[in-house]
Amino acid sequence: MKKICPSISELQAFDATARHLSFTKAGLELFVTQGAVSRHIANLEAYLGVALFIRQNNAISLTEDGQHYLKHIRSALHTLGDATQRFTLHRQQQETINISVPPTLASHFLLPLLADFYRQHPGTVVNFVPYEHSHNFMDNDDLDMAIQFGEGEWPGSLSVYLTGKETCVLCTPGHARQHGLHDIDRYAGVTLLQHAKVPLAWVHWFQDHKLPFATAHLGPRFDQYSLIIEAARLGYGVGLVPKCLTVAALASGELISPLPSGQLAKQGYFLCIKKDKADTRAVRMFASWLTGLKLV
Repeated sequence: MKKICPSISELQAFDATARHLSFTKAGLELFVTQGAVSRHIANLEAYLGVALFIRQNNAISLTEDGQHYLKHIRSALHTLGDATQRFTLHRQQQETINISVPPTLASHFLLPLLADFYRQHPGTVVNFVPYEHSHNFMDNDDLDMAIQFGEGEWPGSLSVYLTGKETCVLCTPGHARQHGLHDIDRYAGVTLLQHAKVPLAWVHWFQDHKLPFATAHLGPRFDQYSLIIEAARLGYGVGLVPKCLTVAALASGELISPLPSGQLAKQGYFLCIKKDKADTRAVRMFASWLTGLKLV
């Protein structure tokens, strides 16, 4: 039974040859040999029963039939290409997630876990966009979701608590021995490493432990927990860090937590999903995966 239409390869070879008027250049465009292009054209001419090109003195030109046929198939090829491109872009949009994450949380917490997500959803790409610690971060049009540190309410988003309320006192073993930091009453006399965006963390910790807190807000300030962890590792003082960020540091033995973990009253890391993206398939998959993990 005769096939109902020529193959796409034959039509593409004809279109490319008609534009370049060269089998060689058409082959370069299509990443095939000159001979393959010639065979495609010969098969197409045999199928149609007409000559599409005039071959003369190592040059080619379209016949009248070739010019007429080209007008019809070129629009069809454009339609096929456009449909494929639109479908591909649509799939990419469905399976791409743009998320904003505090740098320390990304490196110490989320990135090590992400391999599990990719194993479960190999067709999904997670893009990390620049992090903004601001009240209106959801105004970013490129954003699908974010992880923010706070009390859980941000305009334009649906928020779910993830981790971070459980805190960890962090210092080197030598610093703990030198200052007797297994004794809670000794903390008033040590250097407290402060987070610039969580300025009352130590104050609340002192209040929770019924200690005098007049000077609990004093100490060098850092804008990222990763810097507090590094400063503690270098022996500059004692950090108060969300426990979820301390796993690697404690496992290495370079840092210890001389006292049991405590609780922040309200603040922690929340997954914030943009309301208009909440029903997107990829966003739902990622949110379901992340909120389903057993996090500290």
